[in-house]
Amino acid sequence: MSTKESVFILQITNPDTIHHLTDYHDKHIDTITKANYPLVMHMIGAMNATIEFKETDTWGYQNRNGSWNGMIGMLARREIDIGGTTTFFTKERLGVVQYISLYTSSRTGFIFRRPPLSFVSNIFTLPFHRSVWMAITGFLILVFGALYVALRWEWKQTFSEEVNESYRFGGLFPSSWSDNLLIIVGVVSQQGCWYEPRILSARIILLMLLIAVLSLYTSYTAKIVAILQSTTDSIITLKDLLDSPLKLGAHDTVYNRHYFKTFQDPVRKAIYEEKIAPKGRKSSWLTMEEGINRIRQGLFAFHIEFGPGYMVVQDTFQEDEKCGFQEMDYMNVIYPLLAVQYQSPYLEIIKIQAFKVRENGLQQREMSRLYTKRPECHDNMSFLSVSLIESYGAFVALSAGLLLSVAILILEILWQKRQNLIERTSRKWNNALKDF
Repeated sequence: MSTKESVFILQITNPDTIHHLTDYHDKHIDTITKANYPLVMHMIGAMNATIEFKETDTWGYQNRNGSWNGMIGMLARREIDIGGTTTFFTKERLGVVQYISLYTSSRTGFIFRRPPLSFVSNIFTLPFHRSVWMAITGFLILVFGALYVALRWEWKQTFSEEVNESYRFGGLFPSSWSDNLLIIVGVVSQQGCWYEPRILSARIILLMLLIAVLSLYTSYTAKIVAILQSTTDSIITLKDLLDSPLKLGAHDTVYNRHYFKTFQDPVRKAIYEEKIAPKGRKSSWLTMEEGINRIRQGLFAFHIEFGPGYMVVQDTFQEDEKCGFQEMDYMNVIYPLLAVQYQSPYLEIIKIQAFKVRENGLQQREMSRLYTKRPECHDNMSFLSVSLIESYGAFVALSAGLLLSVAILILEILWQKRQNLIERTSRKWNNALKDF
């Protein structure tokens, strides 16, 4: 190849990258270019070729008129011999360029920290299985009926008719259904019991209820603590991610902006149109630092190249924050490959040199230096605070109770006004009849 100057091209998104192709500075910027440059240089050196390299800001995509821009366009027009930055293998590029099996172990997709279990479920119902809740409900209904019978019997046996009449005059009456319900609710909610039974049977029922509820309360609160420290594994597929309350964002790169809008299957298209670039709302194209910071804040999934993204995570997250990461493939593409001219006269020579680069371990060496693996989780738990998410169920119950009480108060006022109106009308008719 020494008889002709060979040209290869580097895809660069940051102009400063050209000064840091071999010094491993800012490894998270143009990582794929920095990984490919030394590999191509090894191949060029082995081929004893005279080279020149150019720069472009895009890998190359097909225009509406059928032509290609960027690196792929230069290869198609035979302006360059080798694409110095690996690119995705797509059916549109078949017949335009040829690929050789020198790949970059670069993977892209959504990364996010698994949300707390309380984010997708009501933690107040999680400690017990449904069958246990049904058994508890049945037990309370049984106690309610037994206590009602015992307290009615207590009133009948304890008070004579004369004493009973005096209690009625003073505003006291035998226990009703609502009285028994308040006793059960007070005991179950650990608020105590306002009524002190006098006969032995009622005391035994109440004592057994207190012991049973104490045991259930101990198990319940212990399980709640474990749930507060648990994360959910319910987000597995892209459909789960779309339906989840997580907010989504994507790294603002050329290939992300191109491929996101080309997917036509319903789920990927909905992710793009509803959560990444919704019409009439601010889009979620973010820089790497912004996206990783929002992952740190929680309840956010960010589409990024995994290696550079994890490098920022490694540098900015606390040790206890590096746990619970989950990855999800979105583009469903293989590792990017090195592209050359279609039917290039140097194809066989380039293939042989690419094989030698892999065989000698040079490819693995550059990948391990530039691509960061997922951070290890050392189970260092920090202090866990309870937020509105965890206490959501309690606020719902409190709000429902307040609304119900207000509604009953309004009904009582309307009922009282109705009774007063009926009473006044009755008096008027009675007075009218007397005058008549």
